[in-house]
Amino acid sequence: MLRLVSSARSRLIRADAFRAAGAPVPGALRLAVGRAPFQLHYETPHFFSSDAKDHDRLWKSPAVYSPVAWQEAVKPALLAFFKLNKHLMVPIKFVVPHGDDAWPEAAWGYPLGKHAAWLRKQWGEGGHRIDQKQFKELEEMEFAWDRFQYKWDRYVLPALRRFYDLIGHTDVPELYRIPKGSPEWPEHLWGQRLGRKVMNIRCRGDFAKQMKVDEDELKRLNFCHNESLYDRDWREKVVSALRAFHQEFGHCNVSEMFTVPSQIPWPEPSWGMRLGNAVQGIRRGIFGVNQDKRELEELGFVWNHYEFEWGERVLPALKTFHRLKGHCRVPDSFVVPSDENWPTPFWGLRLGNVVGGIRNNGNYPTQVMRDKTRLEKLGFVWEFFESEWKATWPNQAHGLKLGIAAGNIRIRGSYFDQTAREMDSLEAIEFDSTIAVSKWKERVEPILATFEQLHGHRNVPRDFVVPSTPPWREKDWGIQLGKLEPR
Repeated sequence: MLRLVSSARSRLIRADAFRAAGAPVPGALRLAVGRAPFQLHYETPHFFSSDAKDHDRLWKSPAVYSPVAWQEAVKPALLAFFKLNKHLMVPIKFVVPHGDDAWPEAAWGYPLGKHAAWLRKQWGEGGHRIDQKQFKELEEMEFAWDRFQYKWDRYVLPALRRFYDLIGHTDVPELYRIPKGSPEWPEHLWGQRLGRKVMNIRCRGDFAKQMKVDEDELKRLNFCHNESLYDRDWREKVVSALRAFHQEFGHCNVSEMFTVPSQIPWPEPSWGMRLGNAVQGIRRGIFGVNQDKRELEELGFVWNHYEFEWGERVLPALKTFHRLKGHCRVPDSFVVPSDENWPTPFWGLRLGNVVGGIRNNGNYPTQVMRDKTRLEKLGFVWEFFESEWKATWPNQAHGLKLGIAAGNIRIRGSYFDQTAREMDSLEAIEFDSTIAVSKWKERVEPILATFEQLHGHRNVPRDFVVPSTPPWREKDWGIQLGKLEPR
C-alpha cells in the first residue's frame, strides 16, 4: 500500500512539472488547476496500482520550473549523486536509474544530467531564471556551475597542494596516479590521474583561466607551467650546478658518477641531482644546448671526457710514473699520491684502475691506438702478470726446474755448501732447510768434531759461523753451524 501511494506521489510531482511548463501530461490524473502557474491548486486525486507502470515514461524532460519536483526529486537526486560519485559534475546523458534503492524513488528515471546542464547554462547567462532558494541550496552543496572551475577548485589545485606537502615539489610524473585508499590523501582525490592533468596543463594549456587567477598560489608551490620541465631544470639546476662545479674545482670535467652535494655553496634546486648523468646527456647530444653553448665553453665544459682525461691526466701520469719508477708496470692498486713529485691535477687519480681498464677492457681505444708508439717507448706493459713474472726471475734462472732442485735440497742435501751459508735467507722465506741424514754424517759431523776438540762440548751457539782460519777446513769456512739441524 505504501509503495502504491509513493508511486502515485511521484506521478503527482511529474504532473506538476509538466503543467508548470505548460505541456500536456499524457496518462496523468485529472487535476483541478487554476489558470496562473503561481495559483496552482490540486484536488485530492485517486491513485491506482496501474499508475506505477508508466514510472519511467513520465520523466520526458527536466522539471526545471517545478518547486515540488525540485524538493522531492531533483535535490535528493543531486545529493545521492554526490554521495555516490564524490562530485556534482553530472554528465548530460545521466538518467537516475530505475529500481535502485541508492536513489530516491521519486527521482527514478529523471534526466538529472539534462537538468544539471540547464542549470549550468542559466548560470552562464546570469542565473536570473534559477529560483533563488534553489540557487542557495545548490551553492551549499557546491554544485559544478563551471566544469573547468569545479575540477580546478575541487581536484587539481588541492591535489597539487597535497603533492607539494608530501613530496616537497610539484614536478608530478606523467604517469602518477593518486593511490586509492591512501590515508595521506583526501578520499575524493583517490584515483585521480594527477600526472596526466599536469601534463595537459603544460602541453595543451588546460585551466589557463584558473591558473591566471591562482598565479600567486602556483608560485608558492613552485609549479612549472609556462615552460617545460626540461627547460626549467636546465636553467635552474644543470647550468647553475655547472657554474658551482667550476667554482669549486676550477674545471668543468664532471665525472659520470658525480652527484651534487646537498649543501652550500651548491644551488639548492640542484641538491641531490646526478650532475654526471646530465653531463653525459649533454656530451651525447641528448640535450639541446645551443642557447647556452657559449656559456658552457666559457666554463671550460669538457665535451669529450675520454679525450680530455687521456690528454690532460692519464698519459702525463704514465710519463711521471716512468720517470719516478724507471718502468711502466703500474699495479692495479696504484693511486697517485698527493705529494710534490706529482702534478696537482693527478692527485688521487686511480692510475692502476685506469691502466687495468686499458689492459682488460680496452678502454680509451681511440687514444691508445693513436699513441701506441709513445706508450711502448715508456715501456707500457700490456700483460701485467706475465711481465711481473718475467721481471721477477733473473735471466739465468729461466727454465730452471725449481721444484726438483728444492726436493733434492731437502732429500739429498744437494747444494749443501750454498744452503749452509744462506741459512738466514732460507729462514726468512720459511724454506725447510733441515739437513738430510746422509749429508749430515758426511759434512756436519766432521765440523762438530772440530768444534768439540776446541771447546770441549757440542753445544754450538745459534749464531756460530765457522771461522775462516785453521784448524777449520777451508771448505767449511762460513758455514752457519749453529743454525744447522738434522732432518
